[in-house]
Amino acid sequence: GKSRGFGFVNFEKPEDAAKAVEAMNGKEIEGKALYAGRAQKKNERMQQLRSDYEARRKEMDSKYQGVNLYVKNLHDDVDAERLEAEFAKYGGITSSHVMRD
Repeated sequence: GKSRGFGFVNFEKPEDAAKAVEAMNGKEIEGKALYAGRAQKKNERMQQLRSDYEARRKEMDSKYQGVNLYVKNLHDDVDAERLEAEFAKYGGITSSHVMRD
């Protein structure tokens, strides 16, 4: 049948498996970079992914905490361009938006 794109390699010794991961993870074969790592049960993998996601999310939250400003009491004539112009002198702005009905 057609390959599903993944497989398993079982080693006799854990240290040999570790050496194989070190050497083969990221190695290109037929134009594709391999992923080689310890095989995990589905629930173990899901728990690891959840943990990694939470760690990245917390890092991003702390990194970007305080970068979004809430600005109120804007005059009806102030649009996003004007708002951005007023705040640009304080640093780079990634986006601005004025809420409208």
